[in-house]
Amino acid sequence: MSQGQYIGGNLNLTGALPGQGYRYDGPTMPSYPVYMVMFVSTYEAIERLILQPPLKADRSQPPIVKMWYFNNLRNVAVDGQPHPYHAIQFAAPCVHGEFSGQSGWEYVDGVRGDKTEMDIMGPWGVYFGMLKKMGDVHFLPVTPDEFEVTVDRRGTRLITMRMKLGAELSAGELAAVQAAAAWPDQMTVRAIPAPDYNSYSEHSICSTPTSRGCSIDRAWNASDASISFGHLDMDPLDELPVLEIVGAFAAMVTTDKPVFTEMCVVADLLAG
Repeated sequence: MSQGQYIGGNLNLTGALPGQGYRYDGPTMPSYPVYMVMFVSTYEAIERLILQPPLKADRSQPPIVKMWYFNNLRNVAVDGQPHPYHAIQFAAPCVHGEFSGQSGWEYVDGVRGDKTEMDIMGPWGVYFGMLKKMGDVHFLPVTPDEFEVTVDRRGTRLITMRMKLGAELSAGELAAVQAAAAWPDQMTVRAIPAPDYNSYSEHSICSTPTSRGCSIDRAWNASDASISFGHLDMDPLDELPVLEIVGAFAAMVTTDKPVFTEMCVVADLLAG
């Protein structure tokens, strides 16, 4: 649980000083619903709009983008206290030198429209090295087995995702999925400007063991997936081609503490 003391400064939002975080029992993100769509795009668009520089698209793999909505209602983050949020996240295969994995970013929102419940996302994104942009995220049932997820920023609709849910996988089918699942390790970029903003105090590439820290608890088939994107100058998602949707599914996923506590620097970009 949280240490319970007042913390001043930016770390007030995380609720824990270095050395005090993740000191609680159980996972950081207990079982939560995920709705994923996978689509073919282009390597160039992935590098520009999905990956964090200087990461490059992994051209040994197809240019497939994963995009998923998730509702992290029981998230306890760094200090063990409730920080519920929901989000839409992007990820795509990436490389940097000898290291490979996947990388991306997300739009985040409070689950009940109260963004103060998830203001931890700012400092958490900086230390983790993942862009987390606020948006107005909405999940709208269209029929009992079909839904629409939207993201708006500054009065502009940036994402519309629709999906139809199918049958839940049997225990045997789920076991096969769990055995075959090879979730790539997450690569992130910590980019901390120097005080004069003319250079970096830290610029490093990190990797974290998503493959060991995430588990699929239940899963469902999905169909009739569709995606459309809008445009803002700093969010030009309409320039990310959706050439073909190649898969969709729903699942209950658990993310455990090793995703955060076992993260390590694999490349110090200031070292030359």
